Amino acid sequence: MWRKSRQIFNLKELAKITQSHGVNPISAFPSLFVPSSDNPLGALKYSILLLSHEASECYVFGEFQSCVLTCGAIIERILKLEYLEKNQKMPDDREWTLGRCLYKLNWSGTRITQEIVELGKQILDPRNSRAHALLEHSDPQLSIMGGQERGIEVLSSGHCLIEPYRGEAKMLIETTFKILALLYIKES
Repeated sequence: MWRKSRQIFNLKELAKITQSHGVNPISAFPSLFVPSSDNPLGALKYSILLLSHEASECYVFGEFQSCVLTCGAIIERILKLEYLEKNQKMPDDREWTLGRCLYKLNWSGTRITQEIVELGKQILDPRNSRAHALLEHSDPQLSIMGGQERGIEVLSSGHCLIEPYRGEAKMLIETTFKILALLYIKES
C-alpha cells in the first residue's frame, strides 16, 4: 500500500518540479516528436523525447539511480543534437561524452547558451558518480547508504522508507526539464 501512495506522491512532485512537462513530454516538446525518420537527427530528437519520458517514469516509480543516469543521457544527446544541427558533424571521431561536449565544443551559432552549459555542468558530477561508480570508490559507506541526498521518510515507529539517490534525481530531473523547456518548449 505504501508503494502506491509513494508513487502518487512522486508523480505530484514531478509535475511540480517539471511544471507538468515531465508528465507528457510529447505534448510539451512536439518539435522532438519524429515518429519515422531515416535521418540521424530525427532519430536523435526522438530518442531525447523517449528518454525524457523514461526519466519521468523512473522518478515516479522511485528508480532514482536510473533517473540520474537517464537525465545525463538526455543532456548529452541534446548537446549533440544542437551541435549537429549547426555543424552537420562532430569535430572528430573521438567519443563525445557529456563532459567533453560541455567543456570542449564551441557553441557559438547554436541555441546552446552559457546558461544551458552551466545547467549541464550541474548534471555532470552526479551523473558521473552513478555511471562510473565514483562514490563507491571515494566513499563506499555513503554509497551503500544511498548517497548524500538520499530520501528518508519515517512511515511508523521502527519503519522507515529509505530512497537511495532521491535528492540527486530530483535535482537532475529539475535541471534536465529546465534545459528541455529552454530549447523545446511548445510556443503558445
